[in-house]
Amino acid sequence: MNGQGDRHIDAFRKAKLKPGETVEAHLQGWIGEMMGQGKKKQHNGQFVLTSERACFHRKGLFGEIFETIPLSKITSVETKSLLGYRLLRLHTSHDELAFKTFEGKTIFEAAYARLEELRHGSPGVAAAAPAKSVTDQLRKLADLRDAGILTEDEFSAKKTELLARI
Repeated sequence: MNGQGDRHIDAFRKAKLKPGETVEAHLQGWIGEMMGQGKKKQHNGQFVLTSERACFHRKGLFGEIFETIPLSKITSVETKSLLGYRLLRLHTSHDELAFKTFEGKTIFEAAYARLEELRHGSPGVAAAAPAKSVTDQLRKLADLRDAGILTEDEFSAKKTELLARI
């Protein structure tokens, strides 16, 4: 991730992350259309997948863009890839969020796979699942860092937060 992406995810963590919620993946990109106006205007920022919701967040000098969809409300997910351009479209019964990115295939597919795991309640993911030990969470964070989903700074910050719980 570059510095601008880090700025958006840091702003998200400070202002939008709920207690007990964790950031599972994030991608740098945009919503809207390049020459769009009004609701279709392009906004650069971050797609943020948390343990509870999928969000788009952009914190700028003159305002903020924040869209969120609870994972339980997502009815279907569509992905497209063409020459490095990737689309992640989330559908609900009344809305959709179309996020576009040039993130690498591995990072994009890891975020998509994690989204599907969370949506479908894969083992160890459901909200009712028992809390994982700090050691298990640190291992998971290290895996996300090694996969390129988390930066070294993000890993260190979360590690410090987890160790403070002990």
